[in-house]
Amino acid sequence: MLELLFLLLPIAAAYGWYMGHRSAKKDQEDMSNKLSRDYVTGVNFLLSNQTDKAVDLFLDMLQKQETENEIESNSQFEAELTLGNLFRSRGEVDRALRIHQALDRSPNYSFEQKLLAKQQLAKDFMAVGFYDRAEALYIIMVDEPEFAENALQQLLVIYQKTKEWKKAVNIAEKLAKISPKENDVELAQCYCEYSLSGELESVVEKRSILQKALNVSPTSVRASMLLADLEMADKNYRQAIHFLENILNQNPIYIGEVLKTLKYCYDELGERDNFELFLIRASQQINNTKVDLMLASVIEEKDGKSAAQSKLYQQLTKHPSTSIFHRFIQFQIDDAEEGRGKESLILLHKMVGERIKQGFGYRCSNCGYQTHKLMWNCPSCKQWESIKPEHN
Repeated sequence: MLELLFLLLPIAAAYGWYMGHRSAKKDQEDMSNKLSRDYVTGVNFLLSNQTDKAVDLFLDMLQKQETENEIESNSQFEAELTLGNLFRSRGEVDRALRIHQALDRSPNYSFEQKLLAKQQLAKDFMAVGFYDRAEALYIIMVDEPEFAENALQQLLVIYQKTKEWKKAVNIAEKLAKISPKENDVELAQCYCEYSLSGELESVVEKRSILQKALNVSPTSVRASMLLADLEMADKNYRQAIHFLENILNQNPIYIGEVLKTLKYCYDELGERDNFELFLIRASQQINNTKVDLMLASVIEEKDGKSAAQSKLYQQLTKHPSTSIFHRFIQFQIDDAEEGRGKESLILLHKMVGERIKQGFGYRCSNCGYQTHKLMWNCPSCKQWESIKPEHN
């Protein structure tokens, strides 16, 4: 239950910070940092994993204040705010909403206190999926300097969930001004999503947006892929090749994802030899199963099965791979004479193929989520560009 304790710390810290910076009188600052004896007891209950006792105690504090007026205003505010968070953490969002709404509407609290209540109220709405109500509250807090960055971050979460990509881009750009990054992956991904949203009609606008993505995130493989798609649609294969081959410099782990498209572009230009040269360069730069298999395929078309088989054997001895082994067995089957030996090879080929099908081709480097297709936003941890290809 230690995580519940951490729910208390940001509130107490934020509350003390506000009163310390907003109040001109030292006695008000002292009051804002003073915790009642019951409040400390409640924290101790949480530390000893006695959550129910902690909640009962906080409820009793509120009832005591109502009947005897014995809890001072600041301590009461802390207790109510914390109690609302406890209810939300236990899944009782309806009770949390009632408490935080009451704090927001009460005439007894300061403007700063009500901002804190609005912040928690917005979290309540987020927890139950009332994104429009949470959005309205965060928009109010954007105008308050101390709350602006957090409010913008939460608005970005909302617009990503609701797929309002134009709004997401606007918010992400504001965040970039507050906290500039050398490689702003999230902003670049918002640009990419915006280009695909259907809100931009002209190719010129889409190119402009995707170029912005590359400007804020030079490693944005997705932006390069989308730009290549636009160029291919206009049959600008040379420019498409430029964007696709640049992925080898941006993040070579993704190069296997564009090899078929790259091959198509080179074929349209009648430059298969140049494609082979690129594959050789890529194989020297990175160990990638898809590159090795594609290179073997090109060699087979150009120089025959024996040369391709020899190439795969070299790769197997250097970097063993299930997929390369599977293709190598197929070469062995093609050359084998009828009999038990060939039957054994066919059985082995089938078993290895089934093993490959059972595996996942992509894994999130942040949370370990596995999938069969490339996704730019992890469905599990919601991180951008955390899902990477695995080369088996």
